[in-house]
Amino acid sequence: MISKDSLTTEWLNSVSVKNNRADKILIEKVIRALLLLEGLVKSDVQFVFKGGTALMLLMNSTKRLSIDIDVIISNPKQNLEEKFQGFLSEQGFTRFEEQHRQTSGDIEKAHYKFFYTPVHMSNMTEDYVLLDILFEEPHYTKIINFPIDSSFIKQDGDPINVSIPCHEDILGDKLTAFAPNTTGIPYEKGGDSRTMEIMKQLFDIGSLLEPVTDVNIIGQTFDIFAKTEIGYRNCETDENGVLDDIYDTALHICSRGEKGRGNFKALLSGINQVKRFIFSENYHLDRAITDAAKAAYLSTVLRYKVMKLEKYQGLESIKELVIDQSFDSKLNKLKKGNPEAFFYWYHISLIRQQKQ
Repeated sequence: MISKDSLTTEWLNSVSVKNNRADKILIEKVIRALLLLEGLVKSDVQFVFKGGTALMLLMNSTKRLSIDIDVIISNPKQNLEEKFQGFLSEQGFTRFEEQHRQTSGDIEKAHYKFFYTPVHMSNMTEDYVLLDILFEEPHYTKIINFPIDSSFIKQDGDPINVSIPCHEDILGDKLTAFAPNTTGIPYEKGGDSRTMEIMKQLFDIGSLLEPVTDVNIIGQTFDIFAKTEIGYRNCETDENGVLDDIYDTALHICSRGEKGRGNFKALLSGINQVKRFIFSENYHLDRAITDAAKAAYLSTVLRYKVMKLEKYQGLESIKELVIDQSFDSKLNKLKKGNPEAFFYWYHISLIRQQKQ
């Protein structure tokens, strides 16, 4: 279980120092989110944990901080609010309230704010973390039990386990979210820019390519989530249309707005905004281009039913490679400035030339 010592000024300071002087307000939010997650498990709510915070646990990484809890619940008749009330105080929260939002189509969701009194001194006397619930059957291929543990928290005894999709499942899900013109997070919603959220998905996709091995699971999960989102949104497209959207958006980033399809200025703004949540490195356009090349590669692998993933192994692996002029020789410019991105575009060119 998560130790109460995780919520002390001394602990927040030490975590901040170990993570490039990370924002202590954000660190506390991560800890509070994990306490909320633990509370859900302890109160016997039946759910599957998904999203950015789930990925943070699964990757055992603090590369990108995520501060919301996203869950899928197949049985909504669980006396949820009664269970919330039961763990509220024990998990360090003062109250909760439902946040009513308009939802489109047949999507059944619920959103709750869980409030707490911050340990880290700021100008706020109260803050909150979000619980987002999607009511439907979980469409994942392989759900595993995984410990709620992180370098951001202290444990008192063994950590509690939570049901979470495997790496490949999360990647298939994330790919559908990085398709802003079809099934993904749109460029704006209600007049507010959503490009930072788009870039969070891209960063996660780039991080997930390394550990995944099973293309079948990625493809199965992608197809199910794409079909579900197309149905919810009444999109006039299919799974291949979503893959094309991913590819075009990724190409737009990699070509710095010259090719593909998208709003480069808005995407660049999203890259600049997402920096606050990424502590492992200085995230900038060239780094986003690497992730975009990976997204374009994955969309191509799924589009053309390729069963083996190629992965960048360093400069030696690109020494003799040249992208053919019949594909797009301009992408050869990446070889010097961004060799990893070049590697994935080279393999994209091979796949598309062989399959067309």
